[in-house]
Amino acid sequence: MDVLVTPSPGARKVWDLTDRLGRKIGQITRSAEDQFIITAAEAQFDAPFSKAQLVHPSLDAAMDEIAKCLRGVCQFSCKE
Repeated sequence: MDVLVTPSPGARKVWDLTDRLGRKIGQITRSAEDQFIITAAEAQFDAPFSKAQLVHPSLDAAMDEIAKCLRGVCQFSCKE
């Protein structure tokens, strides 16, 4: 499944994760300790992320983990 990463409106340290049809998959949140934490939006995405490392040192590392878990591409959205 391909995933698009978009900055969350109004939140400076949160990125929304959606599939190409616009369905919400989860979020990446930057913690006060500069760690990037992946959270699933719904129970249906808990299984793919169950074996994933959910805390990462960078946004790129978190995106790489998402791509690996969902067996697709994880990229920034180009919508404005």
